[in-house]
Amino acid sequence: MFDASIQAAADRIVSYLSDKDPSLDAAQFLKLEIGGLRLLLDPAEEDLPTDAHKATLRYWQALPSIEGIPNQLKVEPDRLQPALGYLMLVDVVGGNTDFRYALYGTKIVSVSGFDMTGKTVWEIGTSSQIRLFFAATYSAAIGLRRPLFTAHDAPPSITTSRWDRLILPLGENGAIKRFLVCNVPMQEGMPVGS
Repeated sequence: MFDASIQAAADRIVSYLSDKDPSLDAAQFLKLEIGGLRLLLDPAEEDLPTDAHKATLRYWQALPSIEGIPNQLKVEPDRLQPALGYLMLVDVVGGNTDFRYALYGTKIVSVSGFDMTGKTVWEIGTSSQIRLFFAATYSAAIGLRRPLFTAHDAPPSITTSRWDRLILPLGENGAIKRFLVCNVPMQEGMPVGS
């Protein structure tokens, strides 16, 4: 049942991204109670709100790939200076339904108040709707095999106004095994912690 819920939400994400109707409200279409929800497939640099996102996208685009997926599971921090502290490495575990944080950036920790390193998306101290959205987003990204940008309002308990995430697949021999994610907390249009 749980895996079915994730797959159903992932399928709705793919369907939403395939529909070109700009009037569709993402949260309503996805049947999720998440404020300010926005999704964008294959974002270009000019679509991204921060230098951290842009640097991460450029880094990912420069990696050698197999079948469109960078053939690399490790990242080179010295090439990602503008994004340090905002980066997450998210491992695919348990098929397309569970995802574990191998790295959870220090700036993300300072804003959220918790460190998810070594934990799964199901252990995040937030609403069940957000946890389902995170798992479904990663699951959809596996099927899409392309970069994905998401934005959503932060829970009221966090001082930042929203979280902007750039999700980039990494893998081995064309199989997605991990995501490089640049997750920037935003307050009044500016990155928090920069």
